[in-house]
Amino acid sequence: LWQRKSLNYTGLESFQLVSWPTAAYAVPATFFIVQNNLVFLALSLLDPPTFQLWACFKIIPVGVLARLMLGQRRSSVQWVSLLLLSLGMGVTTTKQDSGAGTKAAASVALGISVLLGNGCLSALSSVLNEWLIKVQDPRAPLMFKNMQIYSWGVLTAAAYSLSRSDSAASWAASMQHTLFTAPLGGLIVLNNAAVGLCVSAVLKYADNLTKGFSTSASVLLASVASSVAFGFVPSRAFLLGAAVVCIAFYLYFGAHNAVLLQHDEEAERGRSPSESSTLLAAPDPSPFPSRGGARV
Repeated sequence: LWQRKSLNYTGLESFQLVSWPTAAYAVPATFFIVQNNLVFLALSLLDPPTFQLWACFKIIPVGVLARLMLGQRRSSVQWVSLLLLSLGMGVTTTKQDSGAGTKAAASVALGISVLLGNGCLSALSSVLNEWLIKVQDPRAPLMFKNMQIYSWGVLTAAAYSLSRSDSAASWAASMQHTLFTAPLGGLIVLNNAAVGLCVSAVLKYADNLTKGFSTSASVLLASVASSVAFGFVPSRAFLLGAAVVCIAFYLYFGAHNAVLLQHDEEAERGRSPSESSTLLAAPDPSPFPSRGGARV
């Protein structure tokens, strides 16, 4: 609102309260609420190591749906890096818990199924949110789109809460108690809101997989800070997982992917191998280093 005088287009010019473009924001908003509830269900069914290991799976369907829905291309090396990132984060965040009893097999199977389904749902909502930010009315400011999805989220969450409460009065009383007598809860809400705004900026200027890698980096950086501030001693599993994550970073963001993607495009265009070899052997002003006349 404070930018409306400095913007040539605010999004309000084409905004209609009752329209499909506006209602589209309700889909990821509802999915986000369902995901949060499924996470608590999975936590009640699984022990922490198993939960952390399977929770890292969701980056794989994000890559698949980004290819199908947004047309984002990735090299074979980048797909391998996604697998390594999931594995590395699973090992890194797994903690030894020898004193705790094992969960029943049926409970573990159900919990893993919930996490797998939640990972696919998370991927769908994230990619759909990225589509709304980048494709639908791309001239609209980012904060205007954030306002729409957050408004739908508040309405959906409030309707769900009211449906589970004895009455609207009891729900309002519980909310008042939470907000005014538990400041930590309010800080968590504000922190999550700030994180949501940062995520939307990442989706606008990068993509969901970059967000996934940045989240992995934040886990490693937080662990380093914890070792300095609180004396955290990393285990062998943590160090192994961190090494795998670093390898995944190099494989995903390395300059070699541009060359691999170019090869894939040439193959799709039906260019013969001899033509591709000729092009690769020709002088090229590309910043990528060469070895034996072929770019690597």
